[in-house]
Amino acid sequence: MTSEPEAPGAAAPATLIQSVSRAMRILMAIASSDDGLSVKAVADQFELSRPTAYHLLNTLVHEGALLKDQRRRYTLGPAAAVIAEAHNRRNVISARHLQGLHALANASGETAYLSGWRNGAITVLATVEGSHAVRVAGLSTGYSDNVHARASGKLLLAFAPPAVREPLLERLVLRKVTEHTITSRAALRRELDYIAASGLSYDHQEFREGVECISAPIRDNGAVVACFTLACPKDRFVSTEPQLVDALLRATADASTS
Repeated sequence: MTSEPEAPGAAAPATLIQSVSRAMRILMAIASSDDGLSVKAVADQFELSRPTAYHLLNTLVHEGALLKDQRRRYTLGPAAAVIAEAHNRRNVISARHLQGLHALANASGETAYLSGWRNGAITVLATVEGSHAVRVAGLSTGYSDNVHARASGKLLLAFAPPAVREPLLERLVLRKVTEHTITSRAALRRELDYIAASGLSYDHQEFREGVECISAPIRDNGAVVACFTLACPKDRFVSTEPQLVDALLRATADASTS
């Protein structure tokens, strides 16, 4: 017997299996952690007894989704990598994210972008024009270059696990795309720290002269999985920034799951 799909935000159906839900939440928490999590950290975060947390973690280790290191901390395992790679190959875009992208473009009147990780690169996944129909030249679906100059690129770097972020930063060529582009590695790291603390990323004419962009994260059980970005001409951005930030934050909150 099958049930009708739940609408976004609907109450959880009674058929959900609590242990599976807990395991998925734990997996997402470990995926978004900087250095893995201990049994105690998992038990405290999810209000579980230590034996329950231990059994859930060891089950995930047994299935290959997690690894337990010499410090008794749990990190992602090979099965998680297989799932991630399969997702990247299929280039699946969440219906919730696409609906949110259209709603954001309608609410703001500006061109809205959805970006995420694909095959190790921060990529524009979808674009929807607003009523003002202003696009950023060169920034189209599939674009993944110049992450240091893009609001979405900086945001997803800021929230990436160190094992993903650091190798990318080391090999990143900080090309001067415009007069405003960050070309210092130290300055970029300071910017990423600010983004991680504030939850917002700006591109102040760093990718295209005369165009301002702002990005905010979309989360899945606390982990940043994608982001929305709004692009706006500088003159209009100056007068509408508070309204754009409000629309962006509402859209990312609606597109996120907890």
